[in-house]
Amino acid sequence: MAEKVNEFTFKLANFLIEEDGRLFAFSISGFIAYLTLSLVNKGLTGSTKDQLIDLLNCNFSNIEISNTRSRMENQCTDLLRMNQFSKIGSAKSAIFHSKPVMEIFSQIALEYYDTEMRSVDPTNNDLQQARINAWGNTLLEVPYTNIFVESYNEELSLLIMNEYFARFKWKIPFHPQATRRGFFKDIGMNEIAVNFLKKVEYLKYYNDTALGASIVFLSLEEYDTYGAIVLPYPDNNIQDLLRKIKSQKIYVWFHDSDAIRIELHLPEFELVNRISLKPFLEHNKLSSLFNKNGADLTNMIKNGAFINDYMHVSSIRLNDKGSYVTTATEDPRRSYTSSKTLKFIADKPFILYFYDKSNNLILYISVVTTPFNYYKK
Repeated sequence: MAEKVNEFTFKLANFLIEEDGRLFAFSISGFIAYLTLSLVNKGLTGSTKDQLIDLLNCNFSNIEISNTRSRMENQCTDLLRMNQFSKIGSAKSAIFHSKPVMEIFSQIALEYYDTEMRSVDPTNNDLQQARINAWGNTLLEVPYTNIFVESYNEELSLLIMNEYFARFKWKIPFHPQATRRGFFKDIGMNEIAVNFLKKVEYLKYYNDTALGASIVFLSLEEYDTYGAIVLPYPDNNIQDLLRKIKSQKIYVWFHDSDAIRIELHLPEFELVNRISLKPFLEHNKLSSLFNKNGADLTNMIKNGAFINDYMHVSSIRLNDKGSYVTTATEDPRRSYTSSKTLKFIADKPFILYFYDKSNNLILYISVVTTPFNYYKK
C-alpha cells in the first residue's frame, strides 16, 4: 500500500513542478490526496470509478470474479488512515455539498477518512465563501485566513478541501548561534539571501551515483520518522531527478545508508500553497469528475453530483527547531568540523520529504526551487 502512495506522490510532484510550463516551489501531501481520492472512489460507480482506481494503482480487472475484484480493490485503498499524518503535521478535510448526501457515505468519510461532509449554498458566492472560510479558520496557527476566494458561474455541487501544515520538531535541533546568512541559487539561477541552519552530526547518508543525488536523513522527534534531504549533483537538476525517483528507491536510500559525520547547511524556508488538483486529475483522464453529466457519484450524493474543484491548502515553515514550533524538546548541540567531516550544503533546488520509516511511507514532500513561495493556483 505504501509503495502505491509513494508512486502517486511522485506522479503528482512531477506534474506540479512543471504546471503551466513554469517551475515553482511547492509542498504537498500525496498521502492525503491519495486517501481523499480513495474516499471519492467509494462514491463512484461506472467507468470513472475504473479510471480513478487505475490512478490509485489498485485495479484488479484481471480477476474475473467481480466480488473478489471489488473486495481486493477496497482492501487496496483501505489500509491507511488519515491520522497517520499527525506524525509530522496537522490536517483537516471536508467535502462541501449542495445536495443531500448519502448517510452511509457520510459515516465512512468521517470514521475512516477524517473527512467532514458540509452543506453549502449552491449559488450564493458570499455565503459559500463565508461558510468555507469559517471552516478553514478552525485549523489554528496557519499562515492563511481565507482559503476559498473563488466564485463559480454555475452551481457549487461538490468542493473537496484538504487543509494542512507541517508541524514537527527535529529530534536534535540546530544550534541557533550557528545560523549564518548565505545565498541560495534558485531554479532561475538567481541568488537569494537566506539564513542557513548548520549542524555537525552523525547522520544517515546515501550517495546515489545512478540517479546523481546525495541524500541525508534528519531524525524527527516522532519515533521512526525522518526528514530526507535529496540534493542533486552539480551536473544534475531537480526536474530530471524527480522523474527518476521510484518508490523502491525510498526504501534503498534509508536501509542502505551509512551513519557518517556531516556538516549540514540547510536553508530556512517557507512555502505556502493553494493548489487545485483538478488539472492533475484531468491530465489523468478524469475530466468526467468535473462534468455535470459525467461521473456517476450517486453512492455519495442522492441523485448524483459533479466536482467543481479539489483544493489543497498547505504550508511548511522550516527553522532550527522544526516547522511551526517555537520550543525544542532537547537542547541543541555544538560540534565542530574535522578533516573527516563531509560537507552537505543545500544551496540550490532540492527535495525534502518526510518519511514514516516503519511503513516506508512518504507523508509530505517539499520541492524547494526557491526558499520563499506564496504560490496560489
